[in-house]
Order: sequence, then C-alpha cells, then structure tokens
Amino acid sequence: MKIEREVILAPMAGYTHSAFRRLCRRLGADRVYSELMNATGIVFKGEEKELIYFVDEERPIHLQIYGRNAEEIAEASFKIAEKYKPEAIDINFGCSVKKVLKAKAAGYLLQFPKVMGEIVKETVKALKPLGIPVTAKIRLGFYEDTLEEIAEELLSAGVSAIALHPRRAVDGFSGVANWDRVRDLKRIADSVPVIGSGDVRHWREIDQKFEETGCNGVMLGRAAVSNPWIFKEYREKRDLEVGLKERVEFVLEELEMMWEYFDRERACKVIKAQISQIFKGIRGKARLNDLVMRSKSCEELTSRLKEIASL
Repeated sequence: MKIEREVILAPMAGYTHSAFRRLCRRLGADRVYSELMNATGIVFKGEEKELIYFVDEERPIHLQIYGRNAEEIAEASFKIAEKYKPEAIDINFGCSVKKVLKAKAAGYLLQFPKVMGEIVKETVKALKPLGIPVTAKIRLGFYEDTLEEIAEELLSAGVSAIALHPRRAVDGFSGVANWDRVRDLKRIADSVPVIGSGDVRHWREIDQKFEETGCNGVMLGRAAVSNPWIFKEYREKRDLEVGLKERVEFVLEELEMMWEYFDRERACKVIKAQISQIFKGIRGKARLNDLVMRSKSCEELTSRLKEIASL
C-alpha cells in the first residue's frame, strides 16, 4: 500500500458517514475511513446501510471492522470486500468506548497482541484472492504501553498499514498524545506505512508531524469535525475565515446527501451533534445551538438553518 504524506479523515462514530467524508474529500482530504462496523452483525444479519454506504468520490476508502473473533472478522471482511471493493479493510483495535470494551472487542484486544496478530493473519488470508489489503488502527496498549509487541505481531501477520493513536486505551482522550511513539513505530515498521493520529488541531501542525516522525499520513478526527476546512487550509497553507453562512450551507449540503442512506428524520437527529461542533468559535454559538436543538422535525430544522444563514 502506497501512502505518502497524506492527510486523512479519521473514523469517528456518528460523524464520519458518507456525506461528511465526501465533503472532506472535496476540501482536500486524501483518504477516508468508514465508521466501525460490527463483524458479528455483518456475518449474521448483513451490513447496515448507514455505515457501509459510500460513493466513488470517497475513494480511497478503508472499510473498518471490529470484533473479537478472528474467523468472524475474516468472514465479515471478505463479505464486504467482495461486494464493495474498498481500497482496504481496516481492523479497529483502538476504540475504547465502554460498550465496545464490554463486548471484549476493538481496544479491549490491545491486552492480547497475539490475538490481534491472529485476527490480522486470518483476514489477510481471506482477502488475498481479492487483492485487497488489511490495515489496522491501534493505540499504544490497554493499561500499559506495549507498542513494540503489538507492532511485531501485526507486521508478522502481514498488515499493510498501521494507524496509531498514541494513547493507551485507558486514557481515552485525556492527557497528551505521545507522537514520539509514532516516530518509534515508523522505525519498527520500516516500509509499511504508518499513520499518526491525535491532538492535531491546526493545519500548521501537520507538516511538523511529518517532519518529526517520518510518518506517511496524519489523521484528523476531532479537529476535522469542528473545522472540515482544515484540509483546505493545509492544501493552501493559510488560515481561512469561514463565516456562519458558509458553515450552515455546509450542513445543509451534508444533510441533503445524508438522505441517500438515512431516513430523513433520523438524518436530522444525527446531524444535530455535528452542528454544535461546526458552530464552534462563532459568536452567539449558544443561542444558535439552542435554535437548532429545539427543532422538533426535519422540516423545522432545515427552516431554522436557513434562517440562521440569513442572519
């Protein structure tokens, strides 16, 4: 897999669905990942349209799977890879939300590097006939930093790229992401691409991360949700003043695309969380959020957004 100085949209549950990914690609994101999808659900019930849906404009795209069982993850990966032909299948070993940890999946498996290696090995084997690579998104470890052991297992299993959020699972998003460990991983991984993720808030920091760590990609998550224009800022190497009208127009365009794969009313509920992020830094944000959150229907929400755009 060739990744070279790419700026990538990170997967974030509830935010980085198809419409948002498309808009970020238009603004300059080089690569995107789907939200995480449950391998068990895919094997026994089939994929969820809201999570699997993407269009060619989003490519290159990694479809992200999580689970706890190597055979099940490999089967689910083959099923969606054969049908949708993404650029890669990504296995999530980094999610540390309570519901996922309770299921002994994703970030929980950081405690068991050999199990992680077995999952990657089985998935690589399953996807070999399709020619689709397997990548992994990880953290430093669960309770302790065991990066070297984890990296050794994944690399031996044939992983094609590793994205590292350099915190432990128990840290959540507290403290500071340790980008020195991204540099360490790149030294270990050699020719296998390494993507760093965590605490990049401004476009000026992106080149700094490339230079300091030698990583192949910088992944943007929370910064992109509140400021998707960060991709354009990096491309143009300048700060952008994005006003209220442009922010609302972004949301309305995103919402219209969401109706391709979301029920109309559900789409309007889902996008409310993102609106509160998009309004960050805007004068009168609290009042604007109140107007949006109090809307009781999709029609009312779109009407209020249009009113806000004309302020």
